[in-house]
Amino acid sequence: MSRSLSKNNRALGLIALMGVMAFVVGGAASVVASGEASSLAAAKTRLASVQGMTADLLASVLQEQTALDDHVFSGTAATLTTFTDAVAREEAIAARLSQPAGESVADVLTALEDLEAANLEWKVQVADRAIRAVRLHDTAAIALFGLRAGQDHARVDAAIAEVDQEFARAEGAIVRQEAAGGQTMIISIGVAFGFLIIAFGVALIIVRRFGRALEHDAREASVLNQFTDLTSFADSDSEVAEKNLVALGRLVAPDASVVHLLNRSQERAIPEASTGDAVAEVLPLRALDRCAGVLRGSMFVVDDLSDDLSAHCPVYPAAVGTLACVPLDSGEMVGSVHLYWRRPNALPFDRRPSVARITEHAALSIGNRRLVAALHGQANTDARTGLANTRAFDLALEAALAARIGNEPLAVLMLDVDHFKEFNDRQGHPAGDEALKAFGAVLRSCMRAGDTAARYGGEEFAVLLKGADGTVAATVAERIRARTEATIISLGPGITDHITVSIGISIAPDQGLDRVSLMHIADEALYRAKEEGRNRVVGGEPTVPALPSGASAPRPKKPTPIVKRLAS
Repeated sequence: MSRSLSKNNRALGLIALMGVMAFVVGGAASVVASGEASSLAAAKTRLASVQGMTADLLASVLQEQTALDDHVFSGTAATLTTFTDAVAREEAIAARLSQPAGESVADVLTALEDLEAANLEWKVQVADRAIRAVRLHDTAAIALFGLRAGQDHARVDAAIAEVDQEFARAEGAIVRQEAAGGQTMIISIGVAFGFLIIAFGVALIIVRRFGRALEHDAREASVLNQFTDLTSFADSDSEVAEKNLVALGRLVAPDASVVHLLNRSQERAIPEASTGDAVAEVLPLRALDRCAGVLRGSMFVVDDLSDDLSAHCPVYPAAVGTLACVPLDSGEMVGSVHLYWRRPNALPFDRRPSVARITEHAALSIGNRRLVAALHGQANTDARTGLANTRAFDLALEAALAARIGNEPLAVLMLDVDHFKEFNDRQGHPAGDEALKAFGAVLRSCMRAGDTAARYGGEEFAVLLKGADGTVAATVAERIRARTEATIISLGPGITDHITVSIGISIAPDQGLDRVSLMHIADEALYRAKEEGRNRVVGGEPTVPALPSGASAPRPKKPTPIVKRLAS
């Protein structure tokens, strides 16, 4: 025993020595790098100041376009006032940006000058003419403006994209300067970290020597307790689904997993969270009912999918390995969890009760959350995007249909971010969240007064356009599509990406007078847009009768892209 204590004392002494050396080396490196850091800090401050003013400038430019659209389609004095106020703000900000701000932002200022020139040309060639057409009640000019709204603003959108790229280049230049000027710092920090790693390694050996057995025994209980506590504080069903897979990953380490949750209207099952190369697709109405676990009402495990006598789950098709289908039931079915391993017999019997307990807590958390939200009316906003959620959108659409007068038109847009799973796989889920937030901002910038935009589930969104006929709906939809394609999503210093969106349109009263019919037609048009290549707007068929309660809508004939019909 004394011999063991002596070894541990020597190890503790080595740890202390390594820690002191790490602090000495790190301190020396900090002194050497402080001079360069101050100059880079000044450059960053200048860049941040220009970025702030640029953000205000871009907001004014976008408000000019939106206000002009509103004025053209409404003709009110208030919308014209909004437009002129936005122009005044833009000109004031541009004047501030014209002041010298240092070499580090020279290219950015040049790009901003190009943007101002492009926007001035748009105001002269498009905005002034459109305002004049409204004043003179020139319906032909107004209709032409509606058809060319997105195209006429293309040069401004391109200039905005160039500004974003120049900011990315400026940030990248600062990063490169930091890297070039910090080589000595990096080497010193590397040495310091080396000492710390050695110290940590020695400490880890000591800790693992005394705690390995206890860690093994307590691991499963800890995961269960942590997940149970976390479900009490989670902000959304998606977070519960994600953390559910994290907990199950720690317990049974599947190669792939996916959580499908039924949306609030019970129309489809959305893959809210997934890991590995899981089969994560949106499931249509009643498709989840074919899952083996949902049919049984309890966990169903296929130990060897290659066995000819093994049952296969149609929701998660796989030919070899192990598959566990676990329903999420909180008194009513809210979804399911599928866990997949490439090797057979990968889920031991003694681990299955733990899996069942984890999913039971997840189902109860989701069910209770939805019940409380339904009782108290607190489930109206999507936490990630700030848009309305599914329940709020359905209520808004029902209310709008009930409030229609005569043949007053109304449009529904269904939107789906293209290849969103590939985006998540390429950039990571946090970047996916940023993409959803950016798309939510695009939708808000394109909405007119009284319109409703909602995240309908996963990467799927819906828009309600009151008083909009096919022409207006196509104009707004094309604006959303073009602006989404032109939006550069900043994911970090020097890292950007972009997304595109597919859009389906339905119009009341021509294509239905009830929510189910309009949503179904818009959804069919959306999926046709995706089948025809994505990043496009497609309208539904002219006439679809209202559906009786509980009936399934027939699949409409192949819809024609609404932008093509308008052009013809």
